[in-house]
Amino acid sequence: MRPDLPQTIEPTRLAMSGEKLAGQYAIDEMSRLVERLHDQSGIVYFHLAFKRDEDQKLTLITGDVSTEVCLICQRCLEPMSLSMKSQVNLGVIRKSVDLSILPRGCEPLYEEDAPFVLRELIEDELILALPLAVMHEQNECEASKLLEEFNKSVRRNPFSVLEKLSTKSNE
Repeated sequence: MRPDLPQTIEPTRLAMSGEKLAGQYAIDEMSRLVERLHDQSGIVYFHLAFKRDEDQKLTLITGDVSTEVCLICQRCLEPMSLSMKSQVNLGVIRKSVDLSILPRGCEPLYEEDAPFVLRELIEDELILALPLAVMHEQNECEASKLLEEFNKSVRRNPFSVLEKLSTKSNE
């Protein structure tokens, strides 16, 4: 982490002056993310902009978070690398406010939970961006290649079950 990055942030205060934060964290600093990974090496890069909406009613946080992680393919159970880039689009609101005031595609961040730990905010975005079922591309996965070879070697007759039934009835 860069020494000039704050540990905690107050988005509304940062938005008043139109602040932007950019930096990086080591993946091994993110314990909840590491639990889901095969390997904890790597760097997370982020860019965040804090601003007020047109009506000056909402604090918005926009930007992106990116990294490359190592996960286990659910098809072949081998490690695989996955490049991740997640768009950040958050609106800071009170829990009592109707979510419909948020712009389209904007997720809520509740003001009552401030100040926010910057690293945890970045970690949350990455966890939400992880795919549910991680798999190599089909043409790159060893399990897919093995299954394809097996299917080629075994010729199946769709009527083989009927053939078995007819031989039993003749006996």
